[in-house]
Formats: sequence, C-alpha cells, structure tokens
Amino acid sequence: MSIFQLAGQIENYLPFLSGALILLAFVFYLVRSFEKKPVSEDWQSEIKDWDEKRVSKVLSQLISQGNYRLAGDIAYQLGRYLESAEYYLKGNHLLGAGKGFYRAGKLKEAGEIFQRLGELKRSAELFERAGDYASAGEIYFQLGDFIKAGELFEKSGNKRKAGEAYLKAGLYRRASELFLSSGEYELAGEAIKKAMEDIEKKLQGELDPAELSFYRALAQRGGEAFLKAGKIEQAVELENRAHLFKLSAQILEQAGKLKEASEQYRKAGELLESARCLEILGDEKSASHLRAEYYLSQGKQKEAIEELEKAEDWTKVAELWEQLGNLSASAQAWEKAGEYIKAGEIWEKLEDWARAGESYEKAGEYKKAGECFEKAGNPARAGELYEKSGDYYRAGLSLYQRGLLDRAIKALQRVEKTSPEYRKACSLLGKIFEEKGMLNLARESLRMAVEGEETSRSTLEDFYELATLNERLGDFEEAMEIYEKILLVDIDYKDVNSRLNRLRQQKTVIDSRSTTSSQEETQTLREVPSISVEKPVRYEIIEEIGRGGMGIVYKARDTILDRIVAYKVLPSNLKDHPAALRNFFREAKSAARLNHPNIVTVYDAGEEAGNYYIAMEYIEGETIKQILNREGKLPVKAVVLIVGQVCRALDYAHKRKVVHRDIKSSNIMWTKDRQVKLMDFGLAKVLEEVKGYQTIASGTPYYMSPEQALGKEIDHRTDIYSLGVTMFEMVTGELPFKSGDAVYHHIHTPPPEAKSLLPDLDDELNRIILKCMQKDPNERFQSAQELLEALKKVKVD
Repeated sequence: MSIFQLAGQIENYLPFLSGALILLAFVFYLVRSFEKKPVSEDWQSEIKDWDEKRVSKVLSQLISQGNYRLAGDIAYQLGRYLESAEYYLKGNHLLGAGKGFYRAGKLKEAGEIFQRLGELKRSAELFERAGDYASAGEIYFQLGDFIKAGELFEKSGNKRKAGEAYLKAGLYRRASELFLSSGEYELAGEAIKKAMEDIEKKLQGELDPAELSFYRALAQRGGEAFLKAGKIEQAVELENRAHLFKLSAQILEQAGKLKEASEQYRKAGELLESARCLEILGDEKSASHLRAEYYLSQGKQKEAIEELEKAEDWTKVAELWEQLGNLSASAQAWEKAGEYIKAGEIWEKLEDWARAGESYEKAGEYKKAGECFEKAGNPARAGELYEKSGDYYRAGLSLYQRGLLDRAIKALQRVEKTSPEYRKACSLLGKIFEEKGMLNLARESLRMAVEGEETSRSTLEDFYELATLNERLGDFEEAMEIYEKILLVDIDYKDVNSRLNRLRQQKTVIDSRSTTSSQEETQTLREVPSISVEKPVRYEIIEEIGRGGMGIVYKARDTILDRIVAYKVLPSNLKDHPAALRNFFREAKSAARLNHPNIVTVYDAGEEAGNYYIAMEYIEGETIKQILNREGKLPVKAVVLIVGQVCRALDYAHKRKVVHRDIKSSNIMWTKDRQVKLMDFGLAKVLEEVKGYQTIASGTPYYMSPEQALGKEIDHRTDIYSLGVTMFEMVTGELPFKSGDAVYHHIHTPPPEAKSLLPDLDDELNRIILKCMQKDPNERFQSAQELLEALKKVKVD
C-alpha cells in the first residue's frame, strides 16, 4: 500500500479519533481530581459537619484511592463499626477490624481477628460470648486452661474433646463419664485407670482395695469400659488392681482363657469355680486339689480327703486321716506317698506288725522290719530281714524259732567275734546243733560261748548246757567240774545237784572196776538210763502253705502213718506260758473230738524239735479270703451255700460246748469238691491267754464281736457275730469297719448295711447280715441252726 492510500484511510477515520482523544482527556481529568485529598488533616473536627452525601463521597474517594485504614477510621468515628471493620480488613489493619467487629456486636468475627493477632485469651472470651464454645474451647485448650476448655467443649456438645481436656486437667472421673456417654470406651477405661493411679499415688502405698469401696467401684466401671472396647487384658488389669479377682476371672472365662480364669477365681477365694475351669481344661488333678482346699476351709475333712485321693496327694491324705484319728487309712496313704517309715510307725501304733514290717522293709529299715515281722509271728521273714540288716544273731534266732535250723546255723555263723552278740550266737548254735544231734559241734559252740567267762547268774544256762553235753558225750570230768562251778553261784540251780551226785557215784563205780577197759567203762556210763537220747522226727516238712497270727502251716508227711497232713507250728512263746500250754492241749483234744464233714479233722498235737504243733487233715483247696482277693466279691448263691455249711459246722460244735472264737474268711476252706472246711477250732482261746504275744488278742480285730473286744465272757453267739462280718465281706468285697480303729467301731459304731454298698442285694440277706452284727448278743440269731433256717428263705438265682 502507498503512503497516499494510507493517508486516505486515516482521513476517513479522523472523526472517530478526535472523539477518543476527548474521552481520554476527561479520564485524565478525573484521575487527577481523585488524586487530591478528599479530607483535610483536621478531618476529625470537620466530620461532625458532614452530611451523608459528603460522607459517602469521602469514603468512596478513600476506597478508590486504596486508603482503607482512613476509610475505616472515618467509618468507626461515625459509628459505622461493621463497615469500618470491613475497611480495616481490606487495609490489613487487624486491630481496627477487631475493634470494629466487636463494637458492631460481631463477637465471633472479632474473636477470629484477635486470634489472628495472637490475643488468644481475648479471642477465646469473644468466642465464648458469641456462643462458639468449640472455638473458645480449642483456644483455652491451646492456652493450657484444660478445665475451662473442657467446660466449653461440653457446652459445644463435643464430649470427646471435653473428655480429653478434663483428662489433661487431671479430672479423670469427669473425663471418663464423658467418654462413656460418647461411646469412647477405651478412652473411658484409660481415664479411670489414671484416676485409680492418682488415688494410689495420694495414698502412697497404703491402699487397701478391700476398704475403699469407691476405688473398687472405679475399677469395676473401668473394666466394663475396656470390655466394651474389646480390651480384655486392660479390663482384667483394672479388676486385679482393685482385687476384684472374681470379676476378672469371669472376664477371662468368657474370653475362653480358662487357665488364667482359674487362677483369678482362686485369688477370689472361689475355689470350686477355679476347680471347674481346670476340670474343663482336663487338669483333673489340680481341680481336685482346689476342691480339697475348699472342703478344708469348710471343715469338711472327709470330702477333702476324697478329692486329695483323686489328686493322688497321698501325703496330705495321710496327714488328714491322722488328724481324724483313722490311723489305718493314714498309714495306707503314707505307703502310697512312699513315706514308708511314717507308715511303719503308724502300723506299729496299731500293732499291725506285718504291715509295719512291710513298710519298714520298703524304707530299707531292715532291722526294724525284722523286729515287726518277729512280733507278727513270722520269724522266717524276720530272719531274712535281720540278715539283710547285718544283724545275723537276730536272723538266726528268728529262723530257729521257725524251725529252719540249717538257715539259722548259716546266719549265726556269720556273727563276728567282735560283735556284742557273739556269745549269744555261739550259745544258740550250741542249742541248734544239739537239736540236730550234732553233739560235738554243739559242745564246741557252747565252749566258745563261755570262753573266758566266769560262772555267774547271766552265764549259768550256757554252762549248764555245756555240762549236760559233756555228760552225753562221756566227758564226765569236765561235766562234773562245770556242775561244781554252777553250784558255787546257785546251790539250787535246776537239777545240777542230782546230776553231780549221780556222776560222782558213776565215778566211784569206774574207780572200783579197775579191771574193766576204758572203752567198756565209757560204754557203761553211756548206757545209764538217766541219760536222754534224741527221738526221731515224726513229721517231715514238704512246703509252707500258709501263715498267720496263730502260726505257720506246712504241708508235711507223717512218717509213722505215712500220710500227708497240714502241720501247724504254733508261736514259740507258748512255751513260756505253762497255763496256756495246758489249755492248748485241752483245746486240741476238744477239737479232735469234733467229727464233722465241714470241720477240719485234728489228728495230733504235741511238741517236736522244740516246736508246738497241731497235725490236721490236709485240704486241697483255698480259703474264702484267697477267693475274695482274686474275685473281689462272691455271688449271693455262693454266699448262701458256703455260709450254710459253716452254720452246720458251728451248730455241731456249739452243741458240744466248743466255741470257735475266730470265724473269718481266712479260716474257711473251700475244697475242690465244693465243700466247706472250718479250721482252727479252739486256738483263739489258747493264744489270747498268752499275754505279751502281741499279734493275738481275743479273735481277729476286723471280725471280733463287741464282747470279745471288751474282754467279757463270751458264748457261741460271738461266732454268729463274726460270721455276720464274714458274710458282709463276702457279698460286698469289703469289711464293715475297714478304716480307723476296728475294735472301737465293733464296740460303738452301728453296723452298716451291706445294701448301702450293694443296692441290688437281696433284702432278706441284707437283714440277716445286719441281725448277725448286732452289738447285743440277745438281738442276734440265738443259734447257728436259727441262722441256717433264715438263710433258706433267701432268694437265689
């Protein structure tokens, strides 16, 4: 485009350009006019004369100029506070804005401004006055005024924030209430925990939860809060802190933590609940222990014992039975506990020597065990145990008393020369060798017994035996010399005077027969009728078949009649009781007169090899006691059959004025031909007269009648009582008085009913047994025949 063309176009737009220039000039004028100050420096004195138009114009000018602060000042001065506040804000004059809002009644806005200015206290107050409790609370919380903050948060309805503020302020219980009401259960629990800690701190370790009910109530509420929050461990901790162990146990149980629950129940004294938890876990032993502890706390010792037996705490069982006076049960428990010495001591008190011996043997107290077996009438066991203990003299003595001469010799020969028992051992060896016909060995043993000893009252017996042996062996000079020494000590000792006189006469005869050879003289003297010779042994022992308080029974052969017999050797101390011996032979004769198919026949009684014996009919079979030990109990049909035959035997004996006195299951034999044989007639009466024979009283304690236990005169009805006890044992498998002092129970305790142990027992048989065991003999069956008739009415299958 050429310049002329451009000029032409400009010319065409010229009218429009002139108008624009005019407009620009007007705008410039306006700007310049606004740049002028709308008010003077002394505006505050002038403002009172301004009208509204003037005010609006001034304010507009100031705002257009961006002079918001001055505009705010004018508006504030004119009482236009809200407007002033807005101008101040635009002018970033916060203090003025705050004042403006405040004077305008806009307290919340004022509070925000003062908050921005950092005037928090004033700001919080304004928020509170404005009803903005949440904002006010936040500021007070920031300022550390937690109580005020909590109150404001409460007013605002923010319970959680209020709780947090009170928690900071140490108002734990108030905080917990707010947390609970707002459903903040864990926070509530923590608040209560802090409240409890605060109490503990104030009491400085002198807190006794049992005495502070409010403290326990706090713990309970705290536990409930934690539970609602699902915090089981924290709940349990609080309950335990206040010793609310039962509550903590219930919490744990509900959570399935039974072991921990059991422990807490125990702390709470809820022993049965504790046991129940353990029982669910399968820990029966611990559960039983706890139940026992509970029963003991209630004074129920017997129930406690039952539980302790389940727990197999035999030591505690033993102690409790001993406290209750049931020594037999206590001893049995001590055995189970492995405390055999304690068991042995109790068995000794009860004079159950065999059980005492067994216990001491298990304890390794062999000498003590031997003493007990000796008292039990079991010299063989006593001898074995004495040997084990190294007490060879007592071993030999026991074996000798049993008639085991060879074993006795072996034991006695082991006694050392340095032993204080050596001389007694040599003395006993002499006696044994003499009984065996080994006279030279007997003499040498006795010489060792008296070697270096002076004749004195304590040695006279050995010197006497040595002298008689010399006499039998033809050594009359030594015999006479010893007899003379004996007479120096005791002029009336035995038959020494007559023996010495006879030997002196014989010596005179020898001296007068100077033409007779020494051998003939000796032979002549040996043939003097006054010199004893040994008899051959009639009964040849085959084997031992039983033993008890009344002696030991052997299977033996009668060498004269060539038949097998039951050979009972009676206690050796019978020989020390002449009256008892006389009665023994009398009773043996009475028993021998009893000829009945249900009574063991007595063949012979007497003395052989220093032992008193009874030779009886040998029975192939076993005792009812042995059957019970194997089977536990007997069927009713078998009981009626057996007792019926016993009744026939007793009726036969009683009519002949013979009372058995020791009816019991071990004295009733059951033969292979299904026949009853009653043993040991009359022995109880003999042996009860042997005072000092410790194992035998009037009958066997577990079976004896009250009149026997009291030592009263008895008649045939004592056998009825003992048979009733035996029947009870046969049908139930147990004795009626198996625990404690049996003698006491027989005298004082009402007899139990067999039906109490065996509910299905025939009523008639139960009545029969009970009637037999009445304390008063007049209330029992009055004869064995009467009892037999009653048995016939018992229904058997």
